[in-house]
Amino acid sequence: MTQFHLIKPGTLTVGTYTGFAPVTWRDDDGTARGRDIDLLRAFADKWNLNIVFHFFPFEQLWQRPGNNEIDIATGGITPLESRKTPGVVWSKPYYTVQRSLLIRATDREQYKTMSDFSGKKIVVTTGSTAQLDTEQRKPTNACIIYYDGNQAEIVSQLLDGTIDAFAEGDICSNYLATTCYPDQLAVTDVHPMNEPEHFVFAVREASGDHLLNALNTFIFDHCNDY
Repeated sequence: MTQFHLIKPGTLTVGTYTGFAPVTWRDDDGTARGRDIDLLRAFADKWNLNIVFHFFPFEQLWQRPGNNEIDIATGGITPLESRKTPGVVWSKPYYTVQRSLLIRATDREQYKTMSDFSGKKIVVTTGSTAQLDTEQRKPTNACIIYYDGNQAEIVSQLLDGTIDAFAEGDICSNYLATTCYPDQLAVTDVHPMNEPEHFVFAVREASGDHLLNALNTFIFDHCNDY
C-alpha cells in the first residue's frame, strides 16, 4: 500500500493537453499518447496504481492540481514564476526544450529568423511559452493567431498558406517536420528562452510528499529514456 494521498485511492488522476505531439496528444479513439504519457504510465505501473487521463486546454493546466481536480498535470509544462499556484508543487525537470517555428519546406530560404516574419501570420498555443516568446520577439506588424488543441488542423492551414508559421517547442516541430510531414515542413528560428525551458510535472501538494519524492526519483532514473 502506497502512502500517496491521491484524489481517488489507488488511482493516479492525470490532466493533460492534446496538442503537443510527440509530448502529449490524443488518438482518434480518445486514448492519451505521448512521451509524457508513457513516463507517467510507467510510474503508475511501478507503484501498482491505476491511471486515468482527463483532457483540458493548455492554458492554466498547471493550476488544476491545486483545485483538487487532478493529482498531476502534464503536457510540456515549464515552471515559470508566473505559473506558481497555491497547492501545486513542481517535479524535477525531465526534458529541456528550445523555441522554434514550423514552416513550409518551400519557405526555408525565406524564413530563417523571427525578423523575417514581418506582415506574416504566426500561430501560438494560448497560454504557452511559445506565446510569450512570439509576443516578445515578433516584428511589429506580424499577426499572432491564438489556438488551442488541434495540431493537424494548424498544419493543414500552414500547408495551404492560410498561416505562415506555427510556434512550438523544437521537440514538436522536429517531430511534425521529420516524422509526420517529411519534405512538406521545415523548422526554423530554433533558440533557447532567456532561462532554460525545462519540462516538469505540476503535482497536487495535498497528494503528499511521498508522491512528489517518488516521482522525482523515477524521473532521475528514467529521464534519459525520454
